[in-house]
Amino acid sequence: MSKAYEVMTHALATCAPDASVAHVAAVMQNRDIGNILVVEDGKLCGIVTDRDLALQALTGKDDPLQTPIRKFMSTKVVTGEATWNLAHVAKIMAKHKIRRLPIIQDGQLVGIVSLGDVARHEDRKSVVTKSLQAISTPPGISVSRRLGPSGALIGFTMAALATTAMAWLTWNRSGQALRNRMAENNLFH
Repeated sequence: MSKAYEVMTHALATCAPDASVAHVAAVMQNRDIGNILVVEDGKLCGIVTDRDLALQALTGKDDPLQTPIRKFMSTKVVTGEATWNLAHVAKIMAKHKIRRLPIIQDGQLVGIVSLGDVARHEDRKSVVTKSLQAISTPPGISVSRRLGPSGALIGFTMAALATTAMAWLTWNRSGQALRNRMAENNLFH
């Protein structure tokens, strides 16, 4: 079974807490990534995701060129260890409803593992399916209670298909062309 250090992204996108929202958004766009790790004095102090920008930072009245990212970053960052196996990484992601897990080794930030990384490298699809379901289900609502037994099976199947598609699109070079075509399509917006 693969370990976090074998699949994690080592080339991390980081910024200081005083970096502007616009700067963080530009880095995400330029590097085609969905998160930036916020580091101060060499220590991880937060994370900001594309979702944070879309739902909080860019929808308010704050000037993105002037507002520091610290206003919108998540400060309670769940981290993992480089030696964890991917099943454990997926379990932690599911427990905390996160799609990205920064990896710390000897007190230093050394990488980040995404749910897509787990999907591409984990042989057991059930691990990824369980994580995706846990992350996507609102707190206090079970899938089987909302949909019944047959609906839950359909939901699990759809989650597995979505995860497989996500992994294929992020792993396969042709996925970039498909994402570009989807972005140009009016239905996508």
